[in-house]
Amino acid sequence: MFETGFLGTRALWFMDVVTLWFGALPFLMGAAIYLAMRKRYTEHIRFQMVLFVITLIMVVLFEVGVRVSGGFVAYAEQSGVSFGVLATVLAIHIVIAVAAVGIWAWLLIDSLRDYRARNEVPPSHKNYGKLVYAGMTVTSFLGVMIYLLLFVI
Repeated sequence: MFETGFLGTRALWFMDVVTLWFGALPFLMGAAIYLAMRKRYTEHIRFQMVLFVITLIMVVLFEVGVRVSGGFVAYAEQSGVSFGVLATVLAIHIVIAVAAVGIWAWLLIDSLRDYRARNEVPPSHKNYGKLVYAGMTVTSFLGVMIYLLLFVI
């Protein structure tokens, strides 16, 4: 986990894995949405659940790895980017990520309950789904950007 990564940067292995996951996540979520558009709801539900669980695992892997390997400040000191810029991007990333994951969790639970009870979800599901998708896409983009700022530039 704490070996040099495989993407050819200064990042450790766990950072490369997490960055690749979040780089792929918007496309994977798009595939799950496509299933719903094709009325393949059971597959959509399963895919969303798997994406959510893997995302939580990646967040835990990332948080443990960062804490054990020295923390954000240690990584920032090795970057060619100012600490203020890094901290600002990180703060924005965290706020959007917490909100998006929180809404995603609520949407999964609430929608699953509705689907099991009535074999349908409320019309608002689509709007909340768009919000979650947008939030996770921005979160993923900012996460990859932070990786690049810390380990490439």
